[in-house]
Amino acid sequence: MTTKEYDIENLHCAECGSRIEAGIEKLPEVESANLDYQNKRLSIRYHKAVDDPLARLYQVAASIDPGVVFTLHPVSMINKLSSLFWVFLGIGVGLLIATEFVPSTYQPWLGILGWFLVGYRVLAQALKSLTQKKVFTEHFLMSLATIGALILGEYLEAGAVMIFYEFGEWLEDKALEHSRQMVKNKLNIKTEIAHLRTEDDIQDKPLSTISTGDVIVIYPGERVPLDGTIIKGESTVDTSSLTGESEPLYVGEGTEIYAGFLNNSGMLELQVKSVASESTISRILNLIENAGAAKSPQEKFITRFARIYTPAVVAAAFLVFLIPTLLGAEAAIWFKRSLVFLIVSCPCALVISIPLTFFISIGIAAKKGIIVKGSGYLDILRQVRTIVFDKTGTLTTGEMQIDKVYVNGDINPEVLLEVLWLCEYNSSHPFSRAIKKAYQGSFDSKQVKAYSEFPGKGLILIYGQDRLVAGSDDFFANMGFLDLINPPNQSVVHLAKNGLYLGCITFSDEVKPGMKEAIEKLKKQGIKKTVMLSGDRAPKAEKVAKELGIDEFYAELLPEEKLAKLEDIINKNEGKTAFVGDGLNDAPALARADVGIAMGGIGNQASIESADIVLLNDRPHQLVEAFTISRQTGNMVIQNIVLALGIKVLIMILGILGIAGLWEAVLGDVGVTILVIFNSLRLLRYKADT
Repeated sequence: MTTKEYDIENLHCAECGSRIEAGIEKLPEVESANLDYQNKRLSIRYHKAVDDPLARLYQVAASIDPGVVFTLHPVSMINKLSSLFWVFLGIGVGLLIATEFVPSTYQPWLGILGWFLVGYRVLAQALKSLTQKKVFTEHFLMSLATIGALILGEYLEAGAVMIFYEFGEWLEDKALEHSRQMVKNKLNIKTEIAHLRTEDDIQDKPLSTISTGDVIVIYPGERVPLDGTIIKGESTVDTSSLTGESEPLYVGEGTEIYAGFLNNSGMLELQVKSVASESTISRILNLIENAGAAKSPQEKFITRFARIYTPAVVAAAFLVFLIPTLLGAEAAIWFKRSLVFLIVSCPCALVISIPLTFFISIGIAAKKGIIVKGSGYLDILRQVRTIVFDKTGTLTTGEMQIDKVYVNGDINPEVLLEVLWLCEYNSSHPFSRAIKKAYQGSFDSKQVKAYSEFPGKGLILIYGQDRLVAGSDDFFANMGFLDLINPPNQSVVHLAKNGLYLGCITFSDEVKPGMKEAIEKLKKQGIKKTVMLSGDRAPKAEKVAKELGIDEFYAELLPEEKLAKLEDIINKNEGKTAFVGDGLNDAPALARADVGIAMGGIGNQASIESADIVLLNDRPHQLVEAFTISRQTGNMVIQNIVLALGIKVLIMILGILGIAGLWEAVLGDVGVTILVIFNSLRLLRYKADT
């Protein structure tokens, strides 16, 4: 199974895009297809090889919009009106104006010619759709309505409708391009050149030529091009472009920094840790650029709705003309009123504005260090009523510190530290980091005869001639150890050497600053229940839950028990359920929840890959911001739906009453589309209320 991505050119109709997507999905070799209209990108997942995939794509597009171009290379997305069109437009306008001043004998000729010159592009598209048996397109409806106006002798009005429609299309394209460019500019933080240090000098090289282990130089004011470790120099870096955190971060020798950071002051020499395609910024930008693949339910619904809505309105327009005419009313009057229905029926305002709203919101979230992997997840977040938190590394800092050493009898405390240090030497567990900070010993990998780890319980290490055991209360009890030391309210690891119980070591970590306030704000935003899952002892878990105001907690859970408990919570509670973890060992829970949120920090690749939403600076206020953005996005989508449908229905009613004419109908189509686009653009002024 392979996935290919194509850039799209000359696609200016969102409804056409949805039909092309549906047509491609019907191809026998295609597993799934996603056409992202905002980014003009098509992603196709093939379940078998195709000899000439582009030919197959053009075969589908030819029946919908033959002007569309697919390419595997970046293309220009700006709609350029040809100079010839401007000439025709100018002549056409002059002819239409002239119809008001020439004798009536010449008015039809000048009016029809002027109408054709200003609307020939619309007419050409309508003819294409008609020959392809695609009747209910905006171009065909607009052409039919203006032809009706010509039949009624309203030449200036027919031409003006075409002019207004073309202007609206142009303005719509400009608004969409402006919104795309604004978001792209906000995310334009990836450099293409690195200063490579060689034996002789410093040379500027493309990132693609830089390898792992190379040394590059970063001057003050430049962005970090690749992930790496500083080997010389010190400075402060601005991480806000990725993490949303404005406070400068001090860095020096031994500090890991990531592509996209801005070097503020000193010159740095960096040993490259990952190539360009695998850098943190590349992974993050790839996620953002492909976020349109996971469409929201509203986007999917509107696409289906548009296919039903337009034919229904066309049928209604026909009845508006037919019924009064059969009842004896004047046919010309009701014919004109039915034309209003034809023009106003196009659903482009909805088809364009809803994906655009999600697109802008995803870009805003990215600027604040919140990576949302698709509009679907942003929409689910708005519906979340229960949040389940992992404890260590999520609610607490995860930076364990040795609190106390409890010895059994006259055992030397140094023996306990040494045994734990040997057992945890190859582990990435928070306990391991804590013991390595507090104690330094010598480890010889050749002395390791056997190693068995029991996740969430403990481990057994045969080191040289010694059998070392480290683990929890239950782990030691099951191995037959009695009379264990039992410190209250602490994370504890028991230790044994050659069958002799040595004692235990307790660990402590702190609640993350701002976490209590964040949970309070989440509850004000509509979260009904908060739950904490922990592998720690019940007394310690209870202490953390009370301190943070968590509604429920479950302690002493093994990893597989956490997943079962999460399943139980999802089944029992109303609304959607979010799981918030650190991304290190929470992948199953992050995947099972309705939406998985990782607070793993920017350097944690596991969190970036495993979660639906990633908080890159690992700060509690980002969690609140994610929910705030999702709710504002949902409100904006509802506004656009009500605005678009409300104005269209109003113009339909006014058309029946004879108050609204063809110009008002075009305003209800193109004008409303522009209106909802600019309404969505208001999201760019978003400011967090946190």
